Amino acid sequence: MPRQQNSILRLGTIAICIVAGAWTIFHIIWELGKNTADDYWGPALLVLFILALILAFFTFFQERPALLASTPQEQFPEPAIARFFFGSAGAAAMWFVVRMNVGAEWFASGWEKVTDPTWGTSGTALAGFVKGAISKTGGDHPSVQGWYGNFLKDFVLPNTGLFSFLVTWGELAVGLGILLGALTGIAAGFGVLMNLNYLLAGTVSINPVLGTFGLFLCFSWRVCGLIGLDRWLLPILGLPWKPGSLFREAEAGAPSSTASPTAT
Repeated sequence: MPRQQNSILRLGTIAICIVAGAWTIFHIIWELGKNTADDYWGPALLVLFILALILAFFTFFQERPALLASTPQEQFPEPAIARFFFGSAGAAAMWFVVRMNVGAEWFASGWEKVTDPTWGTSGTALAGFVKGAISKTGGDHPSVQGWYGNFLKDFVLPNTGLFSFLVTWGELAVGLGILLGALTGIAAGFGVLMNLNYLLAGTVSINPVLGTFGLFLCFSWRVCGLIGLDRWLLPILGLPWKPGSLFREAEAGAPSSTASPTAT
């Protein structure tokens, strides 16, 4: 029975990822084609997320005894459920669905700016956005804080060409990184940084939701890109405190800095 359950969970995970990925590709093409009809991508991802969450909980209860047995001997150990959802491959399908949502939103937004001549290095659109944000710093209840308005006025506005280039290609890069699962935690972190700046500039829109999802991708960086390029990138590149295979091989092949004594 456990083997059959594992097979069902595995097949369910594969099916969810295939449907979520294919529908997201279709949605991106649909959006870039300027189609106005609803392709029901959002509701579909919500249903797929719920299904992936249910499968993840089934997997969690299977792995829970092993997680409890391997709990680090610390004063305040991380709960088993947090270790599972933020560090176990069993939750990868759930994060894959979240990635499809966040990545597609960033990619579509970045592509729209790349193809818009008022963005890029011209900075025309960004200049208008910044001036609008600065105008919100006045009144009894300003929606933009004074310190941020000064930052926009003194630093961003004189360099709109540079910042417009960074925003345009930054959004596109964040979208691609999250969609492909390439250094997903880093890509999501830059996305959250842009969400924060949009919010500080007085633009709510989808930024609170997108920023929240992005934060969860940052928290789950070890596994959220497992169904993606991070399956290979993370072991190869490693971490600053734990070098990957690429750097371990480089260290092993480097000549020793200490000269060996020679016979005289």
